[in-house]
Amino acid sequence: MKIPSFTLIVSFLCTALVGAIMLPMLTVRLQPIHYNPSITVSFSLPNNSARVVEMEVTSKLEGLLARMKGVRSVSSTSHNGGGSIWIGLDKHANIESMRLEASSIIRQTWTDLPDGTSYPRVSVNTPSNQGQSPFLRYTIHAAETPAHIQNYVEEYIQPVLARMKGVYQVNVSGATPMEWRLTYNPHQLEEMGISSGEIQNAIGSYFGTEFIGKVRTEKNDWCQLAITPENHVDDELPLNRMFVKNKDGKLVRVSELVSVLHVEAAPQSYFRINGLNSIYLSITAEEDANQLTLGDEIKAAMENMKKEMPEGYEVHIGYDATEYIGQELEKIYFRCGLTVLILLAFVLLMTRQWKYTFL
Repeated sequence: MKIPSFTLIVSFLCTALVGAIMLPMLTVRLQPIHYNPSITVSFSLPNNSARVVEMEVTSKLEGLLARMKGVRSVSSTSHNGGGSIWIGLDKHANIESMRLEASSIIRQTWTDLPDGTSYPRVSVNTPSNQGQSPFLRYTIHAAETPAHIQNYVEEYIQPVLARMKGVYQVNVSGATPMEWRLTYNPHQLEEMGISSGEIQNAIGSYFGTEFIGKVRTEKNDWCQLAITPENHVDDELPLNRMFVKNKDGKLVRVSELVSVLHVEAAPQSYFRINGLNSIYLSITAEEDANQLTLGDEIKAAMENMKKEMPEGYEVHIGYDATEYIGQELEKIYFRCGLTVLILLAFVLLMTRQWKYTFL
């Protein structure tokens, strides 16, 4: 059956129009995202050769971990005093479930490993850090302390940007963090038979999280169970709820042994622009977001917030990936247009008829 030329032309025109309408829905970003989820298991076995580590620890763990469903490939490295195992996962695998399963296997196997083997540490390698890098970075500076500038940004600017559609994460950095500084009398601790390490362990145990296992939910997903502390540190460190034992076995409150100050940590470095302290505001877009459109919306929002900032605050764009994306798109448009013109000129040269050229 022969299809009329007019029908073909109209069909292709309609298809081209649909494609043009859907162009704004495309994801536009500086770098592509490559999904290669993996898990790394690392351990140490001090004072042992690479051959012993391979035979006694690496091979045993590798054989068990390779049986997990969803494992694509497994590789391992054994060296003097330790080793590591890299587990490549299928792109459709649930990385959290795989991590829990690996932790469960290690928990069951650890007692069979040689004495002196450290408890294997499981770490998750997230997909493509390149795709999740900030595409916009602002520098905010003023004639105030970095901590004061950062508090202002976190209270008035960060929430506004975080609520915008297409924004994945907004990070504020540059200020020296606050820290709890504990001071103790070494002579008092010596008389009571208490060491500074015991105080550290008491504080760490109070705020530590203890993994107790996993359960399967009604949706057939694995859920991790852990014991977490009820209280979080805000403006007060609850030392009166932490205890250590003295040399007589009596429990002593940590608050009776140390004094506490909530102070700004000692700065490791300084960064100033025109003699003013600066804060970084980094914005990361969602994977399916159009960074060009989102960048314009963020810039418009920042311009509106500039008008309400206290006197002396200045905002500058330190890094803008949308500028590079725009430049590259302009090059693509120019090359595509030039290609079409060259093809049309070639058709005109071969046919010597304007009719065929326009068709």
